[in-house]
Amino acid sequence: MKNTIIETKQLCKSYILGKTGMHVLKNINLEIYEGDFTVIMGSSGGGKSTLLYSISSMDRPTSGSVKILGRDVTTMSEKELSKFRKSEISFVFQSMNLLHDLTALENITYIGYGTDTKENINKKALTLLEQFGLSEEKDKYPSELSGGQQQRVAICRALIGGSKIIYGDEPTGALNSTTGRQVLDCLTSLNEQGQSIVMVTHDLKAAVRATRLLYMADGHIMAERTLGPYRAEEEGERKAVVYDFLKELGW
Repeated sequence: MKNTIIETKQLCKSYILGKTGMHVLKNINLEIYEGDFTVIMGSSGGGKSTLLYSISSMDRPTSGSVKILGRDVTTMSEKELSKFRKSEISFVFQSMNLLHDLTALENITYIGYGTDTKENINKKALTLLEQFGLSEEKDKYPSELSGGQQQRVAICRALIGGSKIIYGDEPTGALNSTTGRQVLDCLTSLNEQGQSIVMVTHDLKAAVRATRLLYMADGHIMAERTLGPYRAEEEGERKAVVYDFLKELGW
């Protein structure tokens, strides 16, 4: 039986627009499990991005609770949350958010400093760069890297502190199909090694990599599908299964 790493109970999120309230998340009860590659898809405006930010502690719910790695993040102070995020979780965004005046290596190491000795962080960063095929790019600045290379640097940065959960917000959304596949290959490889990943996407190719697929609409999780580990030789069949699942739900 898999361990629960994220749990929500009666999770709600509302926004006030003028005199009107907008209920984005509606009483969501959810468990996400260790070692899964969980992908959240859904209709436009269905609440998937709001859910991702709520279950990652980046946004506070209006009501209900969110536990990450057994800790109720809804009761933490901002100082406690900052410390928790740095040591336990990390994000990979659509926009890579790399610092343009730092090299690829420096973009990775500056996040890790404070979690281990400088020597160990430098060694780990170089190992990650090698793992992701970026050793020759370590001294290049973001402007000298392709989009796919930048996103792989962002993934290395997410891993440098030993994060237990990686959250992805459309990490392939700004990439062409070739570089997008390279990034998905990286994430899939990490998941095969046991890394827990939670990702929001609108990309069918990304959804095919999920071990578990959730579908959101109108602030609710409408359905889910367990897919199991990804196998490249089964991609065509897997894509058909995912497409049929999404089509039935009106995607």
